[in-house]
Amino acid sequence: MALQWIYAVIFTTILLAGALVWQRLTFLRLARSNNDLRDHVGHLKRQLEYDSRVKAKMTMMIAHDLQSPLHFLAVLSDHVSRFADNAQFAEVKAGTEEIKRATGNIHAFVKEINLWTRSQHEHFHVSKHAFPFEVIASELEQFFGEMLLLNHNLLVVRYPENAWIFTNRDILKAILRNLLDNANKHTRGGQISLILEDDGVGSFTASVSDNGNGMLTSDLQRITRRIAHPEASTSVEPNCKLGYQIIIDFAHTLGYILDVASSRGNGSRNSGTTVRISGIVRAEAQVYREQSAEVISIGELD
Repeated sequence: MALQWIYAVIFTTILLAGALVWQRLTFLRLARSNNDLRDHVGHLKRQLEYDSRVKAKMTMMIAHDLQSPLHFLAVLSDHVSRFADNAQFAEVKAGTEEIKRATGNIHAFVKEINLWTRSQHEHFHVSKHAFPFEVIASELEQFFGEMLLLNHNLLVVRYPENAWIFTNRDILKAILRNLLDNANKHTRGGQISLILEDDGVGSFTASVSDNGNGMLTSDLQRITRRIAHPEASTSVEPNCKLGYQIIIDFAHTLGYILDVASSRGNGSRNSGTTVRISGIVRAEAQVYREQSAEVISIGELD
C-alpha cells in the first residue's frame, strides 16, 4: 500500500513538473512571438514614418522647384500670344525659344525627381557601367549654354584625356547638373568651372566652383551637417537649400564623399563656392567589358 502511494506521489510530481515545463515553454513561445510581433510593428511604424518623410520631402521639392518655372511659362505664354496678335514675329521666335529652354529645365527636373524617388526605396539597386566623362561634360555644356549667356557667365570644363568612369551616369549627371545650376543662379558675369582630376588612387575627384556671391554661414552649416549624416537626412529642413538635399542623397547613393567650401561676398575676388565630389571610380579594365554590354536601366527594385 505504501509503495502504491509512493508511486502515486512520484507520478503526480512528474505530471506537475511536466505541466510546469509545458506552461513555461508556452509562456516563452508566446513571449517570443510577442517580441517578434512588437519588432515587426515597430519596423512597419518606422517604415511608415520614413515613407511619410520621403513624401513630404518630395512634395516640398516639387512645389519649390516647379513654382517659379511654371509661373514664368504662364507669363511668357501671354507675351508670345500678344506678340503673335501684333505680328511681332521676331519676338514670337525669341519667346518660343525661352519656352523651349524652360520646358527643358522642367523636364530635367521631373526626371531627377523620379530618379530620386526610386532611389529612396529600400530595395533600390543602382545600375553602373563604364563610359567616358566627356559624354556627361558635353551634355552639360550644351544644356547650360544659353542659360550661362543670360547671366554673362563663362563655363570652363577640364578633364583628363580619355577619362573613363564607372558609375551610374544619370545619377552623376543629376548631381553635376544641380551643382552647375546653383553656381549659375548665384553668379553674374563670372566664371564657373567643372573639373575632373585623377587622384592617383584609382579614382577621380570632380569639382564645381564659381566666383559668385557664396553662401550664408547658416546655409553652409546646414549643408555640412546633412553631408555628415546623410542617412538621417530623410526629413526636410524648411530653410535648407532643396537642390543640395537632392545632391547629398544622390552622392550618398553612389558612395561619394562631398565637401563644400564657400566664402560670402558680392562677386568679390575671394567669394564663391566650391563643391568637391570624391570617390568616382576610374574605369580601365571595365571599359572593354562594359562597352559591349547593354546597360540601360537607371536602377532596379529588387
